[in-house]
Amino acid sequence: MNDSEPLLFTSDGGFTRAVTAEIPLLYRYALTLAGDPLTAEWLVSDTLSRAWEKSDSFRSGPGLKTWLHRILHNLAIDNMRRTAREVSVEEVEDQWRDETFTVDPEKVAEMAEDEEELKDSLLRVPFAYRSVLVLHGVEGWKLPEIASSLDITLAAAKQRLRRARMMLVSALSQSAVRKAANIGVPLSCWQARSLVLDYLDGGLPSAKESDLVSHLSNCATCPPLYASLVGMKTSLSGMRDSDAVIPPDVVKRIHDGVQHRHPQEEK
Repeated sequence: MNDSEPLLFTSDGGFTRAVTAEIPLLYRYALTLAGDPLTAEWLVSDTLSRAWEKSDSFRSGPGLKTWLHRILHNLAIDNMRRTAREVSVEEVEDQWRDETFTVDPEKVAEMAEDEEELKDSLLRVPFAYRSVLVLHGVEGWKLPEIASSLDITLAAAKQRLRRARMMLVSALSQSAVRKAANIGVPLSCWQARSLVLDYLDGGLPSAKESDLVSHLSNCATCPPLYASLVGMKTSLSGMRDSDAVIPPDVVKRIHDGVQHRHPQEEK
């Protein structure tokens, strides 16, 4: 097969094996981007599904790894939304332009050596910049390869990497400040916030529940977030109308639509 020929499913399963071999790298990339195993698993699963759907259009020239990472990246863009936890690109740029701005290198190094703190700080870097930083710093990709995979110019890749590094240092520095303020408080804020939803639904083991309650009792920033989640859950449950009746014609349209799509399932 030459570089201009499509890399199709072959009788010996060549395409399937090649794609499957990329799963560990794709999952590691997705997990570092998303910070959540379930989201990472969904991203990889959907990436593989899209890849197999488009297998007849893939050509071996660009490289399978680059092509798959581009699919995952685009899916992640659709899935990720900017959050209040993310640092501001403009604010960080302004800080670094200020000649009086600095950080404590020992504190930053300490935070970077803590895997949970590093993950938390990475998630504070906006997605467009985080993706470049992860591919370059974690996966070891070269900038031209990153530019090709993310469909951006080399200059843009360089700029995003520079800004991502600055934002990560700033996020780690801020993490050190938060950690100092929460000395003696069980769990980090990110760990606590990751457990809150299970706690609200009554599915948290007793040991973790005890740590979470202690954290909420002593943390300066998490209690308002928890209170907001409780209020939102209460408001949403109030929207349920147990007496609501679905019109028969709506039920019939739904039923007919399913039968049309899956005629083989008709009784």
